[in-house]
Amino acid sequence: MDDSTTPRSVATGVDLNPHGPPEVGTHMRWRPGLDEADYEELNRARADKSAIVEDIPVEDSSLGAFSVACLIFNRTIGSGIFNSPAVVFYNTQSIGGGILLWLYGALTALSGLVLYIELGLTVPRWTLQNGQKISTPRSGAELVYFNYFLKVPKYLATCLFGISFLVFGNTATNCVAFAVAVLQAAHTRLDSGRIVGVAIAVNTVACLLHSMSRKLGIYFNNLLGTAKLLMLFVMILLGLRYMDRSVSGANYSTETSFSRTPLTPSGVYRYAEGIAFVIFPFCGFNQANYVLAEIREPRKNFARTATVGVSLLCVLYFWLNCLYAAIIPRDVLLQPDRDIPLEYFSRTVGRGGSPEVLSRVASACGALRAISALGNVIVFTFTVAKVKQEAAKEGVLPFSLYIASSYDFSLRRGWRIFRRLPDHKADHRLHSAKTPAAALLLHWTVTTLLIVAAVAGTAQTVDGEAGNSLIHLPGYSLLAMAYTYGLDLIWFTVIGVGMLRLRLWPGSTWRGKSPVPHWLGVSAAAFFTLANAFPLIALWIPDLPDQPDLARSNGRVPWFASQTTSLAILGFAFLYWVGFRFYLRQRKARHGEELVVARHPVFKKERAVEGSISRGSGDHEWGVEEKFVLLYEIIRLQWREWVPETEMQPVDFGQTQRAEDVVSAEEEEAAKWNYLSSKSGVTAMATLLLLYALVILALAGVAIYEHLTISHLSLPISPAVTILTILLPLLAPLTTLSTLRLFLLEATVQPTLPSPPVAASPDLIPAVPLTATP
Repeated sequence: MDDSTTPRSVATGVDLNPHGPPEVGTHMRWRPGLDEADYEELNRARADKSAIVEDIPVEDSSLGAFSVACLIFNRTIGSGIFNSPAVVFYNTQSIGGGILLWLYGALTALSGLVLYIELGLTVPRWTLQNGQKISTPRSGAELVYFNYFLKVPKYLATCLFGISFLVFGNTATNCVAFAVAVLQAAHTRLDSGRIVGVAIAVNTVACLLHSMSRKLGIYFNNLLGTAKLLMLFVMILLGLRYMDRSVSGANYSTETSFSRTPLTPSGVYRYAEGIAFVIFPFCGFNQANYVLAEIREPRKNFARTATVGVSLLCVLYFWLNCLYAAIIPRDVLLQPDRDIPLEYFSRTVGRGGSPEVLSRVASACGALRAISALGNVIVFTFTVAKVKQEAAKEGVLPFSLYIASSYDFSLRRGWRIFRRLPDHKADHRLHSAKTPAAALLLHWTVTTLLIVAAVAGTAQTVDGEAGNSLIHLPGYSLLAMAYTYGLDLIWFTVIGVGMLRLRLWPGSTWRGKSPVPHWLGVSAAAFFTLANAFPLIALWIPDLPDQPDLARSNGRVPWFASQTTSLAILGFAFLYWVGFRFYLRQRKARHGEELVVARHPVFKKERAVEGSISRGSGDHEWGVEEKFVLLYEIIRLQWREWVPETEMQPVDFGQTQRAEDVVSAEEEEAAKWNYLSSKSGVTAMATLLLLYALVILALAGVAIYEHLTISHLSLPISPAVTILTILLPLLAPLTTLSTLRLFLLEATVQPTLPSPPVAASPDLIPAVPLTATP
């Protein structure tokens, strides 16, 4: 390939058309990096109703370094930094212990960031038809990485994470936080009806915003991200200005900072719960990975910006909590029913003020909370829609083709506002950027249902005038803990274990692929795994009867509700995979059809930079390494006629194949995989079923013990939780039989897919996925 800086087509390697865009009337919009051959291939895909052409935003609408930083600021600075400190300090009953937990959270976020940067710049991997192996950043974060970790059984990784993410990847927590903060700022009586109404309204506005204008959503991201970062700086400056020397001296005294109180926990549950509430405010460190393909020059802007942004937030969070403890007296800070941020503002800008001044301070505190939650809702709505699109592109969801597509939903289209982008326009300036409108509709539906269920199921009245913060709302606590357990603790642990396996497995070549030094990768993976595995396990060891309920739930949510809900959703995702594979097998047997999911990327070169090049042996040498980024991707979801192996025609490898004829190595490996003949596959599946059954039985025992030993029921849905934990073990035999039948069906004759052909041109792209074990 030519190393010149002149833009060249990735399909043919020839210079681009110097005359600019093609004639108006062609199907494909012109953009740099394409030539006539690219247009023809993409036009064929545009005309194919079973195909999706996903184009990465052009330079002027992609995410630059500043937008990436604001995305991390917006997602990380949400409701958690205002509400988690009260849980952390109360659960530890110690100033020093609470500060150490915040340091624990910061180190967890930084170690996780190392792993996500490593995966984001290394996975997925592709083999070009000239034999060169490359990696290109792709959006989707964990969905992409889990498919790399767990290639077989087919669709298992996609279903387990994708279905879980559809439920837990929501903005319900911060929608409820925004509603309570707005009502608190307005000194309005809080009830479930008002909270649900305002929460659904902000969810609707965020989804419509990103459906109608991608650029407008990015503008709001940059504006609110900057405002929220300045807000943290102002809060810290206020703390330094109004610091109470007597309070700070007493709180940070060596005699009192780690001293015990009558409420000091004797078990591990409250510490684990405190860690979970610490991880919740830090969980935005990986948000750039959700939209990684849309970042301009990702290898330059992603790692550097994410590292600086997350490190800055870790320092600010740590100092802010240190200032909380330097201004608020210890006996107030460790009480269960305190609004820590409101106490902080009352003892700084409101110090010695009249009731009217304190009322205005409470309104200002509510307004800051509302701005913080609003930015979180807007940004998370933007990023999760991309992940849900990626899950739909794998073909595992109903109406996958529609959910995975992008649409033109701009107001400038008048009554034709909702349709797929027209193919007959040539100038991309006539269009607003495409948006994932169908994925946003799915997101809006799930978030709205969770808002109604959580708030209505734990309804109570809170007086806004009394200054009660939203952490006393049981619905918020239930949503926050379920999100942290179901989407953070579980999958962060899997990421850590997977990275340790890639690094330490005998014969692994990951060291030669990764841009991260080996010692740093192993250290980060080990710490990240242990940091998340501890609360993942310890949250099942309650301090009964001292801790029968979830923190800040006013006795309305039992301690096991969030964990049980998370595992129930994960179990449902596994059963969904079993049913999906059974449906595919039945359709093949009855109708002779098989589902073919083909993804054909179109790359362009990044600017070549001289530096250290990683080799497969783990060594590095100095030179110029070619880098690629995604320009377009053609995704085809088709039901094709299944042809037995004996009837397949030989492939003529002397001819250059079109993009749709290139078979990925993943499809070849999955087609040849025989579960019945693979003892390791059967053993792994049987072990998974056994562990699942044991966990469910343990949950059933815990629920029964709860109802037999505690005189009151904590939550209106507690009987339903108990019934769920009792019924799920009854499904284990059915699950086992279905899985065994799936194994038997998989033992039938499988089609052998043709190997990727050898291209006539050494620079021909699209590429095929690399599925060799690292």
